[in-house]
Amino acid sequence: MSKKPIRPYIGDVKIKDRFWTPYLEMMRTKFLPYIFDKFEEIGYFNGFHQVRDGITGQHPHHPFADGLIYETMRGACDFLAVHYDDALDARLDKYITWIKEAQDASGDGYVCTRTTCMYPEKRWGENGGDIVIQHDLYDQGALVEAAISHYLATGKTSLLEIAVKSANLICDYVGLPPKHNVITGHSLPEEAFIKFYRLFRDRRELDLFAAEHGVNRDEYLRVALFWLDNRGNYEGRETSPKFSVYFNQDHLPLSRQTTAEGHAVRAGLFYTGAAAAAYETGREDYRRAVNAIWANITEKKLHVSGGVGTRHDIEGFDADYNLPNNAYLETCAAIALAFFNGEMALLEGDARFMDFFERSLYNNILGSVSADGTRFTYQNPLETDGNFTRHPWHNCPCCPPMLLKIFSSLGTYVCAYTDGDVYVNLYVGSEIKTERFTLRQDGGRIFFDTRGKEMRLHFRIPEYARGFSLTQNGAPAEYTVEKGYAVLSGVWSGDEELTVTFDTLARRVFAHPEVEADRGCVAVMVGPRLYCAEGADNGGTVDFEIAEDPQLTVSGENVVGRTSDGGKFTLIPYYLWDNRPEGTAADKALRVWFRQENMLDGETLREKAHGRLYTDY
Repeated sequence: MSKKPIRPYIGDVKIKDRFWTPYLEMMRTKFLPYIFDKFEEIGYFNGFHQVRDGITGQHPHHPFADGLIYETMRGACDFLAVHYDDALDARLDKYITWIKEAQDASGDGYVCTRTTCMYPEKRWGENGGDIVIQHDLYDQGALVEAAISHYLATGKTSLLEIAVKSANLICDYVGLPPKHNVITGHSLPEEAFIKFYRLFRDRRELDLFAAEHGVNRDEYLRVALFWLDNRGNYEGRETSPKFSVYFNQDHLPLSRQTTAEGHAVRAGLFYTGAAAAAYETGREDYRRAVNAIWANITEKKLHVSGGVGTRHDIEGFDADYNLPNNAYLETCAAIALAFFNGEMALLEGDARFMDFFERSLYNNILGSVSADGTRFTYQNPLETDGNFTRHPWHNCPCCPPMLLKIFSSLGTYVCAYTDGDVYVNLYVGSEIKTERFTLRQDGGRIFFDTRGKEMRLHFRIPEYARGFSLTQNGAPAEYTVEKGYAVLSGVWSGDEELTVTFDTLARRVFAHPEVEADRGCVAVMVGPRLYCAEGADNGGTVDFEIAEDPQLTVSGENVVGRTSDGGKFTLIPYYLWDNRPEGTAADKALRVWFRQENMLDGETLREKAHGRLYTDY
């Protein structure tokens, strides 16, 4: 087995956590069927029926409609792998039948309903098409992702057959001359095709299927790398007539990119696929590129909530340190960034990537869904006048499928492992059973069974942890610190109790002095969670100054403290904003950055920051 860490299969993980278990159950039983019901209600599946019936000249929805369906199916399958549900399984079978009917009608494996119905001569954005707008390859990549999850959850190959036929068509068409120089207008296929390569490499029970259906797994990897290496190579292909080449990260080959550019969702998914490629191939030029891009994001372009994508006009990245609090911050962008951090954690084996995974997860991502799972946001501002609220649906419903993808796969991020190492990345109540070990977490207590084999255990020391300690059967454990992990070795029987303890105190943070929007201000965090003020808790205003010594105190879910005029303020977790249906706009006003009494001068803050974007005050 590779010495590089891998994540456990989703079906090997049971989350048993006071916070996460009810939340994920709500997403599985309420949010997921709601999204499928809405897609059926508004006719998202009609594109498949039109292709089946040969209806052209019209299409019911966006060019990426197929992809959103596939992404939702992927989330459904990942939930199905943990909680089998007859009705959900049957529902997926129905959708797969519709997809197959459309593919069969195409005759060659192509299945992108908008292109087929509206401009069949412009496949892949060629012949005067637009690779950015059409989403042909994005749809195909989402199909591959869904097919992998469907097979792993059910053992069925019905969707896998469709995805293989589609992927093989792409492999036959895309590449160096005499093939066609076609790259992705919206990333996702890069990582999906690498996953396809891994599936057929690692799942030997699929060998017969692969032989029967013309699978050449090396071709899937080749095409994924082609999409990375041929960014910025426009020979023999058209670029988008409406968008800059920076918009879809098409300005340079991956190996020469060093900064985060363009549409933030496309970028995050592109960088996720790039990190997966660096992991898979060992190419140092890829590794240097993704590390440089990650540093650019986390040191200069990341909001305190873990959101990215400042500009409204392109839903994307802006200049370094330009981080206004009315920024765009699309839900999908934060999710893509979390995926990117997850891949970087595998590539580098460094705990800091999971720090940033948590920052996005517990704030921007969780905050984009109401507590009851019936409303969500497309944008996630850090300051409003109370007139910005969540909505039950959106004309561009790309966020719900992405939310389902991150939440349904959350268990796979709890740990990673090699033959001789286990990395505990998230302190979430859970039970994980693999062929090499069993891991159980329960309220800070951790139990390992390594089946008689010595293993090194790596416990992440979070960036926000204060007073971190590790004990073994009640006694202090001797450990070393490597890349942000507390590491100890041993043979673990499952009876020994390891306990990780650390404090998550309420604390103030300040932004790098170059961030003009937040100069003179602080935000409040507890552990990975960002806190905010709503007018309803603070006399109808969120415009107050925090005292020099605010005496921050955690009170239940909230944080209370003193204002500079001797009054009190109350903050709630950012993810719970806009969860009160009643009240005026002033009651619903939101803010996360607050003026600080006697704020330290800029030079002192610059020295204290040590180059970091956010630092404890």
